[in-house]
Amino acid sequence: MKRIVYILSVLFSLLACENSRTCKIEGRLSGLNSTTLYAIYESSEGNRIDTLACDEKGDFAVFHEQDDNLQAITFYYNDREEWFIVYPEGGKTIQVKGDAKYPQLIRIKGSGINDKLSEFKKKAETILRERADIINNMNENQLSNGEGPPQLANLDLALKRLAQDFITKNPKEKASVILISEYFMHPEEMEQTEDLLNLISPELTDYYMLKDLKARISKAKTTMAGAKAPAFNVTDIYGQTITPDSFLNKYYVLAFTALWCDMCRTEVMMLDHIAAEYPKDSLEILLISLDDETDDVRDRVLQDSVQWNLVTDSAGQAIDLFEKYNVNSLPECFLMDKSGIIKLRTSNGVELKQIIDEVMK
Repeated sequence: MKRIVYILSVLFSLLACENSRTCKIEGRLSGLNSTTLYAIYESSEGNRIDTLACDEKGDFAVFHEQDDNLQAITFYYNDREEWFIVYPEGGKTIQVKGDAKYPQLIRIKGSGINDKLSEFKKKAETILRERADIINNMNENQLSNGEGPPQLANLDLALKRLAQDFITKNPKEKASVILISEYFMHPEEMEQTEDLLNLISPELTDYYMLKDLKARISKAKTTMAGAKAPAFNVTDIYGQTITPDSFLNKYYVLAFTALWCDMCRTEVMMLDHIAAEYPKDSLEILLISLDDETDDVRDRVLQDSVQWNLVTDSAGQAIDLFEKYNVNSLPECFLMDKSGIIKLRTSNGVELKQIIDEVMK
């Protein structure tokens, strides 16, 4: 009998070891518009996509053999318009539960990172819910224009304060690094981001996301105010070659734009006011359009009273400039001084006009 018990205990131990790296993710999402989920397995060696189906209650389950290179699994739903992220851990069962209308409130528990992030979500629940309700009630025009009621900005500020408090109190948690990535990576906030990263424990030095954030900050510094503007060599829609030397001894603006971006319109960004007020021998503006249909862009700008310097994405020119200037959203404008030093980076046309008025006095 003892021999049988011993053999069984050995078998159970072997099975436990065999399954110690298997991660199980099970969840229930209410209010889904579609029963199809798309799982993106994000690895240091590349990403892999898979699809899975929920039942009529929104239940789903995933079994995954933990890979040392696997960093996160992002689940997209409702025609890939919403998503949540799971941080897997071998041998753990991770529980996912929430309302599909509130992706930021979906609770994910079952591993160190997920538990800590759920702890933060619980503290921020009231703010996250109010913010989601505002966004859900905004019309398509407001969403595409990036507009929103004043309380939305106040809620975002309150979330940042909560995140900063959490990070300060949990410097040894990987969840703190993730919150820095979510709430403090705007190009205009790099100093604050660095201050928060300096709080993170040296124990997390090798954490992939911490390395990634430091690399992104290092790259972002190359296009912050005070930095030398990155060099470029492009051809405008009139066939003229344009480089930073084209603007020697004058101020110039690089305005990143696209036809489909209503907030990028020259009048919204006050570029037409600036161009009308300051002659080209003292200040020039170069529009960089993400659109690759040169004729469409040319037809649009010909409707303006200003003859714009304009570069489109033909031959990947705009994409190259977007990457060099670390532009991840539209609109975005850079003001350079006579020495080619970045004086201002902004998405606000009023601020751009104000600073130009000051330096051109």
